[in-house]
Parts: sequence; C-alpha cells; structure tokens
Amino acid sequence: MTASTVQGRDPASLRRHNLRTLLRHLHLQGATSRVRLGEVTGLTRSTIADLVGELAERGLAVETGSSQPQSGRGRPPMIVSPREETAYVLAVSVDVDTIGIGRVGLGGTLLEESETRHERVPGDPTASVNQLVRLIHAEVEPLEEAPLAVGIAVPGLVRSEDGVVSRAPNLGWRKLNLAERLRDELRLTGPIVIGNEARLAALAEHRRGAGRDCADLVYVSAGVGVGGGIVTHDRLLTGSTGYAGEVGHMITNPGGRSCHCGGRGCWETEIGADALLDQVGAGTSPNRHTALAELFSGAERSEPEVLEAFRRMCTPVAVGLANLINVFDPSRVLLGGWLQLMLRHTGEELRTALDRLRGLPELPVDLRTARFGEQGRLLGAAEAAVSGFLAELN
Repeated sequence: MTASTVQGRDPASLRRHNLRTLLRHLHLQGATSRVRLGEVTGLTRSTIADLVGELAERGLAVETGSSQPQSGRGRPPMIVSPREETAYVLAVSVDVDTIGIGRVGLGGTLLEESETRHERVPGDPTASVNQLVRLIHAEVEPLEEAPLAVGIAVPGLVRSEDGVVSRAPNLGWRKLNLAERLRDELRLTGPIVIGNEARLAALAEHRRGAGRDCADLVYVSAGVGVGGGIVTHDRLLTGSTGYAGEVGHMITNPGGRSCHCGGRGCWETEIGADALLDQVGAGTSPNRHTALAELFSGAERSEPEVLEAFRRMCTPVAVGLANLINVFDPSRVLLGGWLQLMLRHTGEELRTALDRLRGLPELPVDLRTARFGEQGRLLGAAEAAVSGFLAELN
C-alpha cells in the first residue's frame, strides 16, 4: 500500500503515515532521490519536499545533491539519506555466556559492536537485568543523541504484546517482564522491543541477508537449542501471542528423548548440540562450549569422524525441514548455527535425505546458508527496534 492510497484518515494521521512510509523506505533501501520517493509512494513532489524537510528537521534524514553526472540540462537530483550517525538504535543480543551490544544507524549500518561475558545467575534474572542497564547506559552516555529505540534478542519465548519473557530455559528465566524493568531503569524515551533471537535473526536475513529477495522463507538455526523463523508474503510470522516459529519443539520422534520444555521427542533433542556431540562421543564433555568449538574446527579441517557424524545427522535434520517445507511452502530455506557447516560439508547427503523424505522431485528446495551467522540476532534486534520506533513516530 502506497502512502497515497490510504483512505478515511484525518490530515494529521495521514501525514504520520506518509512520514513512516518515507522513513521505512530510506531505512530499507538507503539513499533515494526525491523523484524515486515520489514514484514508490505515489505522493506529489511538493508533498515529498515537505516530508523530507520535516525528517531533516527531526535529524532523521539528510538531503544532498547527486554526485552522478547529469545528461542534458537541469539541476542534479536531490538525494535523501537516513542520518545514520545520529539517528540510531541500540541492539542487544543476550546469550547464555555472552551479551553483545551494537549501535546501528538508520539504514542498517552497524556503527560499533562489542561483546562481554554474561554475569548470569541461574534462575535469578536480576543480575542480568542490572548488567543490561549498565551496558546500555555506558553505550549511550558519551553520545549527544539518545537512541531512537532499543531492541533485545533473547533465547526464549517472548510475548510480543508486552515484551514479557515467558520462559527462557537456558537462562533460567520465567515470566520476566524485561521490557518494563528496563524502561523503569533506563528512562529512555524510545520504545524497548524484546524478541526471540531466532525470529529476529530470520528478520535480519529477510531484510538484509540471504533472504532479502525472497518473500517466503524458513530460517532454522541449531546450536545448544534449535530456533527458527518463518516469513510469509514478506511478513515475519508471529502467531497470536508472538510464539510462532518454535520449530525446535516440533515432535519429530515420538517417544524419543525428554526435552527441557517438558515434552518428549522434540526436534531440538534430535539435532541440537547435545545430539551432535553424542555422535562423536563427546556428549558427556564437562565443557560443552569447548567441545563444540573443537568439533566445528574439525569440520573445517574435513576430519572424517566429524563429517561422518554430520552424515548420520542428515536424516533427523531432514525430517524437521521436510515438515516445515510441506507446511509453509517456502521458496528458500536458510540454515544457521552448526547447520551451516552441515550444508557446506555434507550438503549433498542432506539434500538426498530431504528429497527421499518429501518425495517431490518436481518441487526442489533452495537450501542456503544464512549470511549473518551469530551476528544475525543482533542485526535482527536492530530491525525490530527500528520497526518499534516507526510504529510510534508522530
């Protein structure tokens, strides 16, 4: 829907809609001429000039003359760009062992990024909340401009309506109103958006990564847990409460291993880190993080034992992928986490297992590795923060 097709709105709300439309386009597409903005929105030249002027006054956009040579007479076109250095969001990625934080400008440029050890106390989120407050304060304090919004990726179930982390088993969190607690402590004017890490990584891949040109995709990432995100018709599927996309808890082996979610035979128990380590006899390792790092290094060296473990994992991975493909009919499937290594080193075996299970050779599936890897969660948190800011833009 273009800005000019909105019906039944008063002038003030129509203006807000048009501002959001322009700024969303600049964020996703980057520097754009006034002429092109008029073409994509359907707005008149005078309206575009007026709206661009307001965005510039607010410090959200900047306008410059084109550096491209012009054919014929006339002034060079005016180019409108997001003002990324001062119009920025903060993105945070919370993991079991680390917390990453980054400053991302409008337009999607990662301006700076850092990572620190997560001072986590299992079962008690207070230490984690306090650390998040300190990290965000330290990031914002030296800057003249406050962030437009803050986005936080969490490995757990997040209720979309209010940012409550209903359950994050690997962190030991339950019913944590993270958004409210951070708002109380930070006193920032912009929105604070909390989201599931895998869904946000899927959002980043769709907007800026390996799924940018794809309207319907499935993203799956396997590590300690298994998460995913589904994009249909260019929209991230959230469901009625925001929990949609919990692909790791599909039942793929009824009667299989017990899962920390309380179920049995979840896909996560079949293809998560513990299952992979079992394949190489390292399932009892006291340091899972180190054992996984060694295994992944072995894969990059094409060690036969590791590649054979990947081959044995192809069937359980393909079972879940086949279910997702048959339900959502994506044009592309993106793989993250250790599944990237599987696709890179034993991709032929994985595709064979998938074709055997689906039985639809006339409908081949485009399997690709995700572009952003672990950074996808951070970039997805930034995208969610920008969306939150645009939703509240007046």
